[in-house]
Amino acid sequence: MLSTTTNDVPGREIEEVLDIVRGFSMKGFATILSSFTDPARLRTMNKEVLEIEREAFADLVRNAEELGADAIIGIRLTPSSFEYDNALKYQATVYGTAVKMKPL
Repeated sequence: MLSTTTNDVPGREIEEVLDIVRGFSMKGFATILSSFTDPARLRTMNKEVLEIEREAFADLVRNAEELGADAIIGIRLTPSSFEYDNALKYQATVYGTAVKMKPL
């Protein structure tokens, strides 16, 4: 699946705009204040955040494939976090426009 943050695919022409597609993923982390000063814990949390974003992107691609898209253009990532029940929640929403490309 072609995917880009730009509003077109260089060298290709869009045949049809199918729909806006989204992907979503979320995970919670224990909010122990010392976690934010421990370099090893911070590295682990960074890896987990990247995994959440990868999962959201994979969900985005699955949703575009269900529509029969050839590409997703204008991709944006909207991360957010909040505290709930003594845990930090991180969520990633990825969205873009699913399109069909004219054949080469």
